[in-house]
Amino acid sequence: MDLTFVSFHQINITKSLLIALCCFLTYHLLLIITQRWTKIKVTCPDRPARLRNGEDVMSLVDRCCQSLKEGFKSSWWLPNGHAQTIYSAMADFSKDDQITYQRQLLRVPDGGTIGLDIYPPLSVNLPSNAPVILINHGLTGGSHESYVRNMVVWLTKPVSEGGLGGRAAVVNFRGCASTPLTSPHLYSTGSTIDLHTSVLYLSTLFPFAPMFGVGFSLGAAVMTRYLGEQGDRCRLRAGVVLCCPLDMRVVTYGLDSPHPLTRIYSLSMADKILRSISPHLIPSSPLSHPTSHLHIHLPEIMSLTKSVWRRATLKASKMLELVACTVGGGSDLFPFDTLDGFLSWSCPGNWIGAIKRPTLAISALDDPIVSSACLPYKAIRRSTHCVLATVSQGGHLGWFEGPPFGKDKHKRWHVKPTIEFFQGILDLPCNMSSPTKDTGRRVGDWTWVGDVGWMVLDEMDEKGWSGNEEGENNERQREGQAIVPV
Repeated sequence: MDLTFVSFHQINITKSLLIALCCFLTYHLLLIITQRWTKIKVTCPDRPARLRNGEDVMSLVDRCCQSLKEGFKSSWWLPNGHAQTIYSAMADFSKDDQITYQRQLLRVPDGGTIGLDIYPPLSVNLPSNAPVILINHGLTGGSHESYVRNMVVWLTKPVSEGGLGGRAAVVNFRGCASTPLTSPHLYSTGSTIDLHTSVLYLSTLFPFAPMFGVGFSLGAAVMTRYLGEQGDRCRLRAGVVLCCPLDMRVVTYGLDSPHPLTRIYSLSMADKILRSISPHLIPSSPLSHPTSHLHIHLPEIMSLTKSVWRRATLKASKMLELVACTVGGGSDLFPFDTLDGFLSWSCPGNWIGAIKRPTLAISALDDPIVSSACLPYKAIRRSTHCVLATVSQGGHLGWFEGPPFGKDKHKRWHVKPTIEFFQGILDLPCNMSSPTKDTGRRVGDWTWVGDVGWMVLDEMDEKGWSGNEEGENNERQREGQAIVPV
């Protein structure tokens, strides 16, 4: 064998690999650079409805949302969707947006408990017409999440400081953020009763206040469905939905891709679901009771918690099949026979055409979890009140635009169009001289608005809920629950 020939052959292969790698890196570098200058695409209804001042929702967005015209330029050190998403999930935000919520627990007729975290507290007096904004968190999250705290801080800042001058209320879904789990079912993209009850409760406290809704990821899906279900009767004057999985099937089955990074996202989401329900699987828990639909899956779920190998190969679709399909709501439709049946029923995109309140959806085209393939452009065009803004960069719940160091390091872009949109709605003519209708009737300890009722439980100590991960862990320790990072 000619050793010289072998040596030259190896060198040629190495050179070819290096050239291919350089071409790959150059292509992606050029793609990242060009994306920074890509304009935000706004998709609007073909036949939009008229608002109170005679303009349509697209005209309002064009007039008020200057940040959509200016575009979004991601932090140079977080140049793509993967970087933005991973940083949002793993960076230390404990020193950012430190606030103390007032927690209000509501018991509902099905036995469930909703955790409302309100800021500023109810003891702080604001003008009677100061807006109230309800916020839905993402999967297994809560008011402690950095993206939620950041939105709360900005929405409650005075108008003179760039805020909305309002009061925020984070709807912690059942079992999330140390909210006690007292019902045999959880929450999902198809269950809106917790949000609806929270809206009615706050409308009785602030009858003169205009109300808005903001949703992140899974919470955005709940918000979208709620706006559609309520239609013309909706008490929210407008909504903003961020990184919304408008097509649940595309998102869920897309996460089953063998791509290494996609596999990590799927595993992370599955692990979040598993860890969030694990503390609630004790014998006295409603989920463990023989009457719970989840009871038949308990052996398999418990085996997942004990097997390192099975957890390492777990997929988000599998956990949705075990949990969301069976206890993702209190409807008579549960449990669903198949995952596909559940995803079709719970798909928020089905409700876009029924929305009758101005709604702004913002999504990133490089979102590795809620991909651009799930964005229903046709449904938006056929709607009357929905506008979709697609941004080339931002990832999933990222949209960081600050420098790598300094006080603006964690500056997030999406708060700007959110505040601009809501401020535009507030500027529309509206008769706020009379309180909201059906302010509630009392029956013992219960308050009812129509067929929706709640009982206010004893308030938790304000000082015990700091709105960050450390505060959440302190609450869990006080309640005797296991500390499970989310």
